Amino acid sequence: MKPFLVDVPVLILFFNRPQQLSQVFEQVRNARPSKLFLYQDGPRSEHDLPGIKACREVTDQIDWDCEVHRMYQEKNYGCDPSEYISQKWAFSMVDKCIVLEDDDVPSVSFFTFCKEMLDKYEQDPRITMIAGFNNEEITPGVPYDYFFASTFSIWGWASWKRVIDQWDEHYTFLEDKFNMQQLEQLIKERKFRKDFIYMCHRHKENNKAYYETIFHASMLFNSGLAIVPTRNMINNLGATADSTHFAGSVHTLPKGYRRIFTMKQYEVEFPLKHPRYVIENVAYKKAVYRIMGWGHPWIKIGRSFEELFLNLRYGNFSIITKAIKNRINKWLKRDQHR
Repeated sequence: MKPFLVDVPVLILFFNRPQQLSQVFEQVRNARPSKLFLYQDGPRSEHDLPGIKACREVTDQIDWDCEVHRMYQEKNYGCDPSEYISQKWAFSMVDKCIVLEDDDVPSVSFFTFCKEMLDKYEQDPRITMIAGFNNEEITPGVPYDYFFASTFSIWGWASWKRVIDQWDEHYTFLEDKFNMQQLEQLIKERKFRKDFIYMCHRHKENNKAYYETIFHASMLFNSGLAIVPTRNMINNLGATADSTHFAGSVHTLPKGYRRIFTMKQYEVEFPLKHPRYVIENVAYKKAVYRIMGWGHPWIKIGRSFEELFLNLRYGNFSIITKAIKNRINKWLKRDQHR
């Protein structure tokens, strides 16, 4: 059996999509990390069983010296709280870990990059996570291999137990009047997405731990920064009909969103060029907000019309109906933001 190449734990979350998972796992096999945590949600019905079995066959292809932990659920928990459950499980056993979902395809050097960042900034409370995805693909004008930002993507990331232990799964921060006022002012000052606090309230009412709002709230309250690679290191395969957060396919997405799913993935060269200071790249934050349409209502409106046109063009009438229902639910404050 081959030896491991990088001494870092990796958590992989998957369900019933072996085609996507196989692409992710192939890169994991190339990187050969020292520890693997494999989490799989349980079936919703018997129709999920073939895909679940096929995914397990993919993750059984471990041909290097590796410590393996598995949590294969008997019942279906859904995307949330499965993500929260799996991450708390992994970080209960290790102090630092890389997290990949079944549609986050990393470059091989991503693992070594994360290992170096996890070691270098382990004791620095200013740094909350390491992202693998760069929304710009390549951030111009940066003379280093990475920079720091207050906005980040969870498409392939790494962090520390010290960070995950701060997570508030019960959203008790919503009851803290003074600090919620501070959070509201911070969101307004940063021009962060206006519906974030509403999302937190909805997730609490739903009585589930939605790790994305929990993670973002923790970073905001603790003034955390993320490490972002100057060149993108993740390809996301999530824009498919069977994905959790998207419907249809890449060709029906507005151009601004489509590029996120089609941008190049790069390998980083070592030794890394480290930044001289820990200071936020504000230009990157502004670029991400524009790409995502946060604080740019006309961009969002334009993309909504573009998406409608593309779905009409390709005859995706069921997706149009679903989008209209989602929009109505949002107006009526009934959506769960998932």
